[in-house]
Order: sequence, then structure tokens, then C-alpha cells
Amino acid sequence: MQATILFVEDNKDLRKNAALVLELEGYEVQVARDGREALDLLEGGLVPDLIVSDIMMPRMDGYQFFEAVRQIPSLRAVPFIFLTARGSRRDISTGRMMGADDYLVKPFEPEDFLIAVENKLKRTADIRAHAAEGLNDARRMLIQLLSHELRTPLTYVTGGFALLAEELEMQQEPGPTDDIRVSLELIQNGTLRLNRLAEQMVLYSQLISGYIAQQISELSDELELEFVVGDAVTLLNKYAETRQVTVDILAAAPDAVTVVAGIRDLLTTAFSEIVRNAIQYSHEGGQVEIVIERQGDRAVVVVTDHGLGISKADQENIWNVMIQSDRDRNEQQGIGMGLPIARGIIEAHGGQIELHSAEGEGTQVTVRLPVLSPSP
Repeated sequence: MQATILFVEDNKDLRKNAALVLELEGYEVQVARDGREALDLLEGGLVPDLIVSDIMMPRMDGYQFFEAVRQIPSLRAVPFIFLTARGSRRDISTGRMMGADDYLVKPFEPEDFLIAVENKLKRTADIRAHAAEGLNDARRMLIQLLSHELRTPLTYVTGGFALLAEELEMQQEPGPTDDIRVSLELIQNGTLRLNRLAEQMVLYSQLISGYIAQQISELSDELELEFVVGDAVTLLNKYAETRQVTVDILAAAPDAVTVVAGIRDLLTTAFSEIVRNAIQYSHEGGQVEIVIERQGDRAVVVVTDHGLGISKADQENIWNVMIQSDRDRNEQQGIGMGLPIARGIIEAHGGQIELHSAEGEGTQVTVRLPVLSPSP
């Protein structure tokens, strides 16, 4: 992508010639006659990759312009080159003390001007790349910490609870009292909820760090989509029974090839989140229908429920983490990570996911994944 340079200079000829030199090198150029005009461009939404500004200008000089730019948080990291006609130590020292990245003395040769611009852009790109690498390292460390520090204690709690429940069953005849059973059920439900939250947090961290995309590129297998969706539904059998919801899969026609490339566990997780959401918002005794088919070069999975539906206002935010539809009126035990996680996984596999819903009528989620051509 071409870099954008903001060139600020009150001399019309120099401004025109500098812009021409930069454009011939493939840069996108915005020009301004003084600091005030340049600041108006920046406040209007312009985010340049480099600012080159004269010092001596009417209305707002280069120093005032520089200070105004540094007050805008989104522009503080944009490199800044001062132009000075005098080249005096005072001009140079003042610019350095203010934090300018470089300076050029006028008049200058076009070659020297381009070298200064190219070097500054390259240096900035190197710094940003190094910072991004450091951020990715920090994200990977965070993922490891989340994985260990969240999962390990919950494993102890889950295991200890199972032993306690078993011991109570054995010691009390004909079994624990109703109060104890209620207490055990509350502990179990809370533990399961925490386990699910921990797994979602780790998976979401892996998605935003790019770890999942890397795993998909390196470890993808050929998968029959019907079996992946079937696995997802099987994982939710108990949950569906608890909510008295029936889940029906209408598989593709026998000659419809719906083999996709991906990681089985990840795609199973994505579809289980989608189906769980459908079960969760279905009415008691309701039905969730899943249709699997091929449309051209895409395998399509459509999950439909006939439950509460989602309001138009909530549909705008449904893919955002920590947002749950209609939470005030329908508390559904969760923090709204399921669909954003499903979307992240599907998109990391080169697919698309979309949602259509009508309040009081139900919701339909459609997933499209690229299919693999059958082996000859």
C-alpha cells in the first residue's frame, strides 16, 4: 500500500514541485499552505504516514503546527521532518528538542529529499514491525498464562467436586438430603460455567493473537462437514435434553461433496457455539433444524431456531464480545463470547457467517466454507 505524505509549505512553487516529485515515486500526497490548513486536514480525518513541514509560515508556523499535531493521540507516532531555509543551529536544536524526527535545509535537491523521505518511512516501518513482533510475543505469553492459570485450578475444583459428590452418595442412605442435592447442583453448574468461560477466554485469545490462523495454515485436514456438525450436536445432547429442545440434521444429498479443509476440533467448536445459541434461545419443546448442502464451490450450513429471536438493535452488536442479546429480559448465563468465537474460527478457515433474525419468530445462522474438489 502506498504511503501518504502531508507536505506543508507556504511557497507555492516549492509545494507544487515537491508534490510532483513525491507523486512520481508513487506516494500519495496531500499539501497545505500553512500549519492551520494542514491541521484542518488532520482534524478532518487525514492520517498520513509522514509529515514534512516548513518552519516559517503565516498564521501557524511549523513549531506551533508540530505541537498541535502531538496533541492528537492518533497522530503522535507519525514521523515529522522540518524544513528550514536557514539551517542554523538554533532551528535544528529547537526542532530536536521538540521531538522532530529529522530536518532538511532549503534549497535541497530532489534526490536528497526522496532519500530523507524513504529513510524515514523505512525506519518507521521497521520500528512498527518490531513493536508488532513484541506484541505478538506478549500475546502468546498471555495465552499460555491463561491456559495454565485458569484451567489448572478449575481441574482441581472439578475433580474434587466429583469425589465429594460420590462420597456423599455412598455415605448417606438412601442418598443426600434435598438441601445437599441442591447445593451440589449449584456447585456443579457454577463449576461447569467457569470451565466454559475459561475455555472461551483461551480460545478467543488464540484467535486475536493470530495463533489459530497459523495452526489452520499448518495443520488442516480434509473433513466431511456432515460429521463435524454431527459431532457438535452430539456434544450438546444433554444440554438440548435439559432445555427440552429437539435438534434435527438434514444432511446434504448423497452426491453433494461437502469436504472442507480445516482443524476438526476448531470447526466442531464453532458449530457447537452456533447450535448452543439456537438451543439457548428456543422455547421449551422447540426445534432446531440444521441443513447441510453444497452451493457451487461452498459448503453451506444453515442453523434455524423458532425461538425468541433477536431485536434489530441487538443484531448490530451480536458479533461483539461481552454482548448478549436481550440480557435484561432473558438471562441466559453467559457473557456473549460464543458467536464472536464461532465467527473468528469460520473466517480463519476462509469462510463467512451471517445471521438473520426476527424478534419473536426465531433466528437463522448461515455458514459458508470453501469446499475441496473431490480427488480424481
